[in-house]
Amino acid sequence: MKKVLAVDDAPTVLKIVDFTLSDEGYQVKTAASAEEAKKLLESESFDIGIFDVNMPGQNGIDLTKDVMQSDSGKHMKIVIVTTESSEELKSAGKAAGAVGWLVKPFESEDLLELVAKL
Repeated sequence: MKKVLAVDDAPTVLKIVDFTLSDEGYQVKTAASAEEAKKLLESESFDIGIFDVNMPGQNGIDLTKDVMQSDSGKHMKIVIVTTESSEELKSAGKAAGAVGWLVKPFESEDLLELVAKL
């Protein structure tokens, strides 16, 4: 069973990700901030990360960089989720180590398809 860490400051998005992926057999943990995510990563390992870009405190791209440089997270496949789709942001996400990009609002099928590829 693949373990997924979803990080977003919007509770609705976390619920959608959790519900959608749990129904497909993924084990999902959620965090409302980068700080909360880092605490989870201290005690658990995850196969996939789904990180929002715009969060209070540390943003999802910087969180991706930190996770990719850590022993516990360097094997994770990270997808960036955001309302923005600029090429500049996509490039920054890719440079940080993200392997996927999903623009909000997204359909559950799009999320499942992207995660299944990972």
